[in-house]
Amino acid sequence: MNQTEIERIGEELYFIAASPASRRLRTQSELLSQTDVPLLITGEAGSGKATVAHLIHALSIRSSFPFVKVNCSALTANLLESELFGYDYPGANGRAESKPGKLEQCVKGTILLQDFEAMPASVQTRFLKLLQTREFARCGGQSLVQANVRIMATSCRDLAQEVAEGRLNEDLYYHLSAFEVEVPPLRERRDEIPLFVSHFVNRLARRYGVPTPALSATFLETCKQYSWVGNLKQLEVFVKRFLVFGDESAALEELSCEPPSEPVNDASDGKNGQASIGIEANESKSSLKLLVRHAKGEAERNAISQALEETHWNRKAAARALRISYRALLYKIQEYQLIPRDGFSIRGTRNGTNNGH
Repeated sequence: MNQTEIERIGEELYFIAASPASRRLRTQSELLSQTDVPLLITGEAGSGKATVAHLIHALSIRSSFPFVKVNCSALTANLLESELFGYDYPGANGRAESKPGKLEQCVKGTILLQDFEAMPASVQTRFLKLLQTREFARCGGQSLVQANVRIMATSCRDLAQEVAEGRLNEDLYYHLSAFEVEVPPLRERRDEIPLFVSHFVNRLARRYGVPTPALSATFLETCKQYSWVGNLKQLEVFVKRFLVFGDESAALEELSCEPPSEPVNDASDGKNGQASIGIEANESKSSLKLLVRHAKGEAERNAISQALEETHWNRKAAARALRISYRALLYKIQEYQLIPRDGFSIRGTRNGTNNGH
């Protein structure tokens, strides 16, 4: 692993740039870190948008002040409003009770609004006013508070479509999208996948207190060629499973037996004025992929079931016949919920008598 391509930007947080796309993103982030304008970061789910926001904050003059994240899709309208703006309410004894919101908690720092398009309309209106005036009042309060904070927002949705369908305030969108950074999906920076795999393996092995396994060239190349529709989040979860089970052949089997599907949210949809055509094409493509996945799954299930029946549910013998690992076979038995038909239990016993498998 080339350490010059890995930049630490926080506790357990790194930015890896080993592809032309990520190097351009790193240069763009450095330029944007020198300004204080609101910033919109788009890209598919799990592609690393929050990491880019962290990087820009770390490179800016606000780096020594707080970086605060708020997930706008996880809170109701009232909770999100008080979480952002705080509140002033009269207490039981007649004394006012105040609680600063996130905007005050990260004074001089940066606030990141994740999935900002999920803000309820009332909160969108309040936040638009904040962007226009740089000041706000707490919920239930009258006094104005100056907002000395850099505002960033992320989204994995087609925001133009959100505006067109009335879910996103148009003025809020234009205020935030004046400066936009698009994070490319992992499949467009395949050169980085072996680096990410090695990085996750080393970091997670330390965290879980397990030995760091050696990674074969076949394993890294298979990971590189796989289409990670869940991007970095999916890759990290895959590495966690690999470390827990410690079986490279089972991990390779997982990649070969799970055909990739199209991403649910594609930030590039509709950007070329072909939204309606793209939706129709995606629906057709999704239907075809579902048919292919179903057919392949049925064929795989039948092959495994036949091998198990032919070996009288001797799972080790069935795994050898199928040329897959024993652990991969156990995973498939569970996935397809296979049950023996001749009295053998799932543990390889017949009528309670252990066969040793």
